[in-house]
Amino acid sequence: MNVTSSQSPAGGRPILTQQDLQNHQVGTGGQDIIWSPLYDSNAWPSAGVGSGGLLFFSAQKGQGTTSAPAGGTGAKTIFDTNLTLGGQLGMGNDFYTIGVEMPVYPGVTNSTSTPFGLYPGIGGQAPANTGFFVNDLWNILCQGYVTFAVGTDRNFVQDGPLMNFPPTVGLDIACALAEIGPSSTSTGVGNAIVYGRGSGEPYTIVPVYLKATQQFTYVVTTAAAIALPSSIAARIQARLRGYLIRQVT
Repeated sequence: MNVTSSQSPAGGRPILTQQDLQNHQVGTGGQDIIWSPLYDSNAWPSAGVGSGGLLFFSAQKGQGTTSAPAGGTGAKTIFDTNLTLGGQLGMGNDFYTIGVEMPVYPGVTNSTSTPFGLYPGIGGQAPANTGFFVNDLWNILCQGYVTFAVGTDRNFVQDGPLMNFPPTVGLDIACALAEIGPSSTSTGVGNAIVYGRGSGEPYTIVPVYLKATQQFTYVVTTAAAIALPSSIAARIQARLRGYLIRQVT
């Protein structure tokens, strides 16, 4: 007897059908298909990105240098990337890419003493020291050119600046406070909540189906190395949004 798909009597989630159950069985067919974006993270230097650009997905877990908060000088871990092979997917894993996003985290570094060099909420600051969070973010998002290529010369993304690759999630702030006293001169100090993030339509692409062991590259280049206003490094992440197709073992 087949279960007929219908709305829950309470108006909540739909009732599953037998076909739904068969389509999503785990470990009984040839493949599992799950939503599992590929991600990799790098430090954005305080002095800006040089001529070599920032390479993403080139170093797997256990290689490269972490940029995770308080991660120190160790190699990349799951807090940096979920790639298990540099520049490719391991055997038994394919990836169906539908979009790209690039979250930016001003002031976040691998320092073990001050991993969060900038906070959206600050207190006791002179006017000249406020706004670094947003100013660093603006600096980064107004530059950068993304090239995502498969193989040696098949470019599927060639676009910039980084403002075009907004994150799909971020911190929402319902209110903000700004106060400088006892005066608005450089001798006054005050408090502020200053936050921002890239926003807009998610960057989607004509789907790219990456097969296991197929080489791909992802690089962010800039026209010149432009120092960040705060003089504090930032963290940036590349996320390939899509589905992981896994062979059942």
